[in-house]
Amino acid sequence: MFGKLRKLVLGGEKENQVIEKMREHLSYVKEANELLKVMIEKDDKELAREICELEKHGDIVRRDIALFLYEGAFIPGLRANLYRFAEIVDEIIDEVEDTSMAYILIPKLDDDIRKDCLRVADINVKMSDDLIATFECLQNACELKDKTLVIRVREEEVDGIKGQLYKKMIKKDVRSYWEGETLSNFIRHLVNISDLIEDAADIIQILNVSLS
Repeated sequence: MFGKLRKLVLGGEKENQVIEKMREHLSYVKEANELLKVMIEKDDKELAREICELEKHGDIVRRDIALFLYEGAFIPGLRANLYRFAEIVDEIIDEVEDTSMAYILIPKLDDDIRKDCLRVADINVKMSDDLIATFECLQNACELKDKTLVIRVREEEVDGIKGQLYKKMIKKDVRSYWEGETLSNFIRHLVNISDLIEDAADIIQILNVSLS
């Protein structure tokens, strides 16, 4: 009965269009985070342009999803959470873009801080993969609890690194208020990406309950 219900709710043409758009949306999350990781690792600030382009594509996909839902894709009880999921996914890409723009303003990132930031960026890439796998559970009826647990564990790891980063920032000698503010903004955006990914996974759990 459970499988038949999923097929009934997820098997229509409009529903499949929404699912494919969401997959595309999630692929931008992963690609943007991969670019951000390389940007920090190689100090390649030109990659911010590519991230900005992905953010524009993400906006278009979010609007497409909204249109399909407005035109009647999925039962009414699911539409609000589906659109909320699309909004949060878009917020993730926005946050990656904000992180890249904040990074551009940093004259030079200390090696010890860069190392920790790179660890966070690497976890964000892994969490992007985890989020994609979690989303696929809506169709495949896999063990969702295990996948969301992995996301939570990784987010807690980011929280730990965040604490280390702020301790290093307090000890850092800065030449001006704006130098410290710029670095603080960059780190704040960087560590917030994992929070948003966890929020998106929470919506998937809600959707999963709605489908059961």
